[in-house]
Amino acid sequence: MNIKMPLQALRNGSLVLHPTDTIWGLSGDATRPETVELLRKTCQIPPQQGLIILLWDTSMLDRYVAKVPDLAFDLIEYAEDPLTVVFPQGKNVAENLLAPDRSIAIRVVKSGPCLDLVKSFGKPLVSTIAAISGQPIPKKSEDITPDIRQAAQEIIPAPAGWTSGKPSRIVRLGVGGEFEFIRK
Repeated sequence: MNIKMPLQALRNGSLVLHPTDTIWGLSGDATRPETVELLRKTCQIPPQQGLIILLWDTSMLDRYVAKVPDLAFDLIEYAEDPLTVVFPQGKNVAENLLAPDRSIAIRVVKSGPCLDLVKSFGKPLVSTIAAISGQPIPKKSEDITPDIRQAAQEIIPAPAGWTSGKPSRIVRLGVGGEFEFIRK
């Protein structure tokens, strides 16, 4: 898979449509407020809803989370399915990406077609389902609506054999290590 053009699109602040480790995603640079705003507008995501960022390694967590509970590393390492962890306070990302309580949702991509993209970009990607908020999750590329496709400067095709699965599990962590599953 050639990711040269998608990487350039991300560096320019544009959106990229691509298969993730879970489903079809629409992603951009998580550090650029204008990119986050474009993503929200395109997918009609309200400002009170936090967004997910994708990272490529747990060693990156300290850069984007004010205080990482030790439990987070174990949860991510031992999760058999993709897991998004909501941390109490995010940092070093666009302010309009954070939830109103300043929490940040992070998924460390362990495998799948977007791992090279996230690693090569070298910064977090803000990512959401490639659909209008509240609409069905697209299972195939053909299910993605034209308005979502047009919002993406680059589209990365799914590799042979890749199928869209289900969204990641989501767990919310407290500063003291307490946790609650939001989506199982």
